[in-house]
Amino acid sequence: MPGKPAKTDSSVARRVQANRRLVRDGAATEDVDRAKARLDGVLAAYPGLAAGSCFDADGDGFTVTCVYGPGDLGRAAALAVDFIAARVGASSESGPDATRVRCSPTEFVRFQHYLYYGSELQVAARPVARLSRTPLPTLLGGALGTFTCDYDRARVEEGDVPQLPAWANVLRVIDPEGTDQQDIVRRAVVAKRIARIAVQRLERRGQLVVEARAVPGRRGKARTVLLTDQGAAARARAEALVETLQHDWRQRFGDGAIDRLRDALAGVVDRLPIELPHHVTGYGEGDPSVTGGDYHAEQPGPPRIPAHGQEWPVVLREPGSDARALPLPALLSQVLAAFAIDYDRERLGGLNRTSNFLRFVGDDGMALEQAQTLGRVSGNGKTLHERHLDVVVEPGRPRDMTRRVYPTPKSRRARDAYPHLVTEIEEGWAGTYGEGVAALRAVLETMSNQFDADLPDYPDTNGWIHRLWHD
Repeated sequence: MPGKPAKTDSSVARRVQANRRLVRDGAATEDVDRAKARLDGVLAAYPGLAAGSCFDADGDGFTVTCVYGPGDLGRAAALAVDFIAARVGASSESGPDATRVRCSPTEFVRFQHYLYYGSELQVAARPVARLSRTPLPTLLGGALGTFTCDYDRARVEEGDVPQLPAWANVLRVIDPEGTDQQDIVRRAVVAKRIARIAVQRLERRGQLVVEARAVPGRRGKARTVLLTDQGAAARARAEALVETLQHDWRQRFGDGAIDRLRDALAGVVDRLPIELPHHVTGYGEGDPSVTGGDYHAEQPGPPRIPAHGQEWPVVLREPGSDARALPLPALLSQVLAAFAIDYDRERLGGLNRTSNFLRFVGDDGMALEQAQTLGRVSGNGKTLHERHLDVVVEPGRPRDMTRRVYPTPKSRRARDAYPHLVTEIEEGWAGTYGEGVAALRAVLETMSNQFDADLPDYPDTNGWIHRLWHD
């Protein structure tokens, strides 16, 4: 059986613990000293903040003065400062050209942390470039999205067929005699939270039951997941539909194209050091990333283990495994997930967030209505892109969809780096995975004119979980 990687001391984990301690216990002298040492540099480097931006000791706390430059960058900086001040609980006084933020020591430390987090200082840089051809992950996403749309159209006609991700990520991996819920996580290669939510919702739909069973040599009882008769029938219908669609694709694209596609995809998958999900999925309901961030730092290996969240399983690929027998959507998903992981490790916005949303947000912003469509930005400060300071939103009434949404400095850098970075990764893949990468691009380009129109560049990795309530 594949082994688990050895645990490593993660600087990210230490920072998470330090932030929890800061919120719980308040700022210590060394926290304040670090914040003071860094904030001058952040204020000087933050686009849209002008000369005169500074901070001073003010009694038992601090006053941070932010002076704004002209134009869209100054407007975006002002929105970011107001958002961060409210987030840390500091009081602020805003004028037409400046804001004064009065902070306690703890608020001061947190204020500089978030301003730094939204700045360019904590993200890498790439040369500004233009796309000369469709990015490889967009081609992969188009193929997977088209197959999924074909599947959804067919299952509506047939009835009682589960979603493709629900089959691939849950129903497919359950043994006839039942499977420990913890084993579902590793078999499907999805985060514990995704497996837990999916099992719960499929149980409510009558396709699964969960029993507490004693396990020899193990304390307590394990949660064993079993297919009901309804669930077994649903799984069989899903498997049959995938087979039917794979046959249909041969009729649609030609045997030669599908054989070349499968060979190129399998050539990449067989060389991946770790297993990846059979339908690319997010780390959580609100987190579209594959591995869930970098709480655990990357292990360079070999084999290289990507940075990942606490609940994402690392499953090493069995030596000599042959991916050619896998269903086509599983091959597409694993290659796309591998590209997303390589993109996300560069800390430039993440492939999902950048390709589907950030690269379309200009310095002059976009209307909230469009940002809601592309990035699910609501303007309430709680959505993914707002919480992570990817964008800032003009204040106003919740239903006012004309409010402008502006990128923060780190998102402008992510946006501008996207064309170069997708090209850089694909060129690196050619060295890692061989000639199959060029063959993969070539066959996807010939097929792409028959992909569904208006698909996102990167598939929706979270929607299937939400749809389990009513699908």
